[in-house]
Amino acid sequence: MGLSETTVKHLLLLLNFVYTVLGLVLIGFGIFFLIYVTSVSIGENVAGGLIIGLGVVIVIIAITGCLVAAREYSRGLLVYILAVVLLILTQLLFLSMVSHGTQDGLSGSINEGFDKLWDAERNETGALAYYETWLHCCGVNNSGDYAVIHHAVPRTCCPELKCVSPSSVYKVGCKSQFVEYLDDRLLVFKIVCWLLIIGEAAGAFLGWMLLTGLKNQGRRSNSVWM
Repeated sequence: MGLSETTVKHLLLLLNFVYTVLGLVLIGFGIFFLIYVTSVSIGENVAGGLIIGLGVVIVIIAITGCLVAAREYSRGLLVYILAVVLLILTQLLFLSMVSHGTQDGLSGSINEGFDKLWDAERNETGALAYYETWLHCCGVNNSGDYAVIHHAVPRTCCPELKCVSPSSVYKVGCKSQFVEYLDDRLLVFKIVCWLLIIGEAAGAFLGWMLLTGLKNQGRRSNSVWM
């Protein structure tokens, strides 16, 4: 037995509410990308802006879907279905860029960013202080970087800024720590995108079911009048 138009409409409203929440999560991730990643990566503000833009589009489409479903507006449902299909294709493109472009593009950008920070560290101690304190790391590649440029290991390379002994110095470099941290966040982005794609596909199907049901309902009404 098929679902009634009322049941389909309620499911569509629920799905679009979930889209709205996940869209807001994407916007939050894009803001994180702009604040933290672009401070070391070169040109990644474009990626952050695109992620925020994607999240905004998802929220707009979700709100539109709620309105047209609640009002049972046939033309609006058709536009909603087409918009969701385009949105799914866009997200698949984003996922492809993240999966295949991260190592070449983003990693290269991170390397360039940390190289610039290290050049600044040579001239003025403290360029890496923020990352060393935040990520519990030392130098770009490891703590031995400071010996190469004949700089003392800074306090930011130690827990609670207290270098009581050589063993208390963080051994891991900040670049690898930052890449690991970013990979974890990109994994969250991928999971959210896939959840959205699966949900949007279900939403497009439910939208089509509701649209078909409304059209059949209209035909039955016309038959009664004839």
